Formats: sequence, structure tokens, C-alpha cells
Amino acid sequence: MSAEQVDAVVVGAGVVGLAVARALALAGREVLVLEAAESFGTATSARNSE
Repeated sequence: MSAEQVDAVVVGAGVVGLAVARALALAGREVLVLEAAESFGTATSARNSE
């Protein structure tokens, strides 16, 4: 396994985590996204939390 250097680590690949990772990447940062689930956005809901 090779070592990589990243500028930011985003924990969680939900809506907010992916938005933050995208913003950082667009700003030229090397970003690593970590997610415990098998796929991204699995806990995303269209329901209003109020």
C-alpha cells in the first residue's frame, strides 16, 4: 500500500459531506472522503426534519 498525502479528510459521504468535499476539490485541495456505509448517501431523505 502506498502512502498518499491529502489536504483534507471528510468523514461522512452524506449530502453535506459530499458538498464540502466538492467545494474543497474545486478550490484545488486533495480530498479523501471516508464513509462507513457501503455506498454514498444511503441515509439521505427527502423528508423535512421539522
